Amino acid sequence: MHNFHKNTRFEYLIKVKKTFSLKSVLFILISSFCFSVLGGLIKYLSDYFHAFEQAFFRNIFSIILLIPILAWFKINPLKTKKQKLLIIRSIFGGITMILLFWSYTLIPLSQAMAISFSTPLFTFIGSVFIFKEQPSKNKYFALLFGFLSVIVIIRPDLTIETGTYVALFAAITHAITALIVKQLTQTESILSIMFFMVLLMTPITAFPALTVWKTPNEIIFIFFFICLAIIGTLGNYFWTKSISISQMTSIMPFDFSKLIFAIIIGHYFFDEKIDIITLVFGCGLILCNLMLVRK
Repeated sequence: MHNFHKNTRFEYLIKVKKTFSLKSVLFILISSFCFSVLGGLIKYLSDYFHAFEQAFFRNIFSIILLIPILAWFKINPLKTKKQKLLIIRSIFGGITMILLFWSYTLIPLSQAMAISFSTPLFTFIGSVFIFKEQPSKNKYFALLFGFLSVIVIIRPDLTIETGTYVALFAAITHAITALIVKQLTQTESILSIMFFMVLLMTPITAFPALTVWKTPNEIIFIFFFICLAIIGTLGNYFWTKSISISQMTSIMPFDFSKLIFAIIIGHYFFDEKIDIITLVFGCGLILCNLMLVRK
C-alpha cells in the first residue's frame, strides 16, 4: 500500500513537470515583454508614421528576417496543402494587425492590452459553434464574467473612444485567426505559417498604408521599423515555444505580465495614468481565460 501511494505521487510529480516548467514561464515572460515593447514602439512612432504604415514595414522586414531562418532549417513555406486556409488566415491576420497597431496609438497601452485579453472569450465562442465543443456551466459563468470585465474596462459610463472599438474589433478578428491557426498547426510547421502570414499580409497592409504614406527620410526610422519586425517575430516565437512545452493552464497566469509591462511603459514613457480599474479587471479577464482553457 505504501509503495502504491509512493508510485502515485511519483507519477503526479512527473505529470506536473511535463505541464509546468520554469523554461516555459521564462519564454512567456519574454514574449509578454516583447509584445509590450512592441506596443510602446508603435505608440512612439505614431508621432511620425501612421499605424497602417508601421504594420506594412513590420511585415516587409519580417519576410527578410524569416527567409534565412527558413533556409537554415530547409523549410519550403510555399509547399502546403492548405493554401486557401492560409490565405483566409492571412486576411484576418492582416486586419488584426492593422486594428491592433492602430489601437495602440489611440488609447492608453494598458487599456488596449487589457481589451486584447478578451480574444480567448471570442475564441471560446467560436470553438463552441465551429468545433461543436460542449463546455461546462463553470465555463459559461467564466465567459459571462469575462464579458462583464470587458465592459468595465471599456468604460461605457465615460466617452467611449474610437480606439476602444478598434481594440475590441481586433480581439474579435484575432479570435477568428486563432481558430484557423488551430486547424493549420495540425499539418503545417509554425515557421511556414508565420512566413506565409507575413508574405500575404504585406500587400494586405500595403493598401491602407498607401492612404497615409510618408516616406522615411532618416535612417533611424528604418532602424525602428526593423526593430518592429524583430521584436514582433521574437514575441511570436517565444509564445509558440512556451505553449509547445507546457499546457496553457500552466502559463496563462503569466500572460498577465503583458498588462504589467504595458502599464509601466505607458506610465514612464507616455505619462499615462496607472489605471487601477483596468489593472483589476484585466486580471479578472486572465482568471476567466484560465477557467476557459481548463479541461
